[in-house]
Amino acid sequence: MKKRRPLDMIKYVARKVILAALALAVAFPILYMVSSSLFSARDFNQIRLLPETPVWSNYLKAMGHRYFLSYIVNSVGTALLAAVIRTVVIILAAFALTHLRFRGRNLIMAALVLTLFIPQEALLYQNYRTVAALGLLDTWLGIIATSLFSGAQMLLVMGSFMALGYETYDAARIDGASDLRYIHSVLVPISGPVIITIFIQTLITVFNNYLWPLLVTNKPRTRTIQVGITMLGFAESGDTGAQMATIVLISIPFLAILAIAKKKIQNALIRR
Repeated sequence: MKKRRPLDMIKYVARKVILAALALAVAFPILYMVSSSLFSARDFNQIRLLPETPVWSNYLKAMGHRYFLSYIVNSVGTALLAAVIRTVVIILAAFALTHLRFRGRNLIMAALVLTLFIPQEALLYQNYRTVAALGLLDTWLGIIATSLFSGAQMLLVMGSFMALGYETYDAARIDGASDLRYIHSVLVPISGPVIITIFIQTLITVFNNYLWPLLVTNKPRTRTIQVGITMLGFAESGDTGAQMATIVLISIPFLAILAIAKKKIQNALIRR
């Protein structure tokens, strides 16, 4: 076994120490969030990392709110629905722009790039008026109406599709494959990591969205958890422990998604 030189050993140890410090810096807010969710009111008046006596009733208070389950269902449901619709729309549109020849294609691609320079806040008023005119207030469709397309994600998928070249598509057409079969059997499997990445990005973005759901929902039962958490009353009553417990509960789906799809996201980033 080859022995390490002292200088190499120092570099190796330094790298490990730096990585450990960075990992701790990333993990500390999450660990403290979990710890503080078990704090009593007295613990918040002191500087401490762990509760003196864990207060598990904070979680019972959070889950016992009459609208808590509705908030969770609305958040998860709208996030999944938006992620599925956006992913399907982007796949089909990216295929059309990269593999089909039609008049106005270049104009559409130019407009697609221009959407990257338009802030969503500038469209907020018109989007709200449109959703209200369609009678979609206090509905899931109203909540996800502005999340069904992304220019940046569209360009990402187009780049992945264009990497295959037109020869593969021409060969598939000669073999009698339809466009949908080519998309399903060739494009989607090869671009799987990229597609999974945009699906997860959409899922997390819609789940964490606050401003738009706040505007288009008025009934408590139709609100998402990001809006509802401010209306549970824990902050006003000074029950910070229950508020932190609520945050931990709504973070579980987000952390579970990242843990399950971590490898897929890493593969997509490496391929890019």
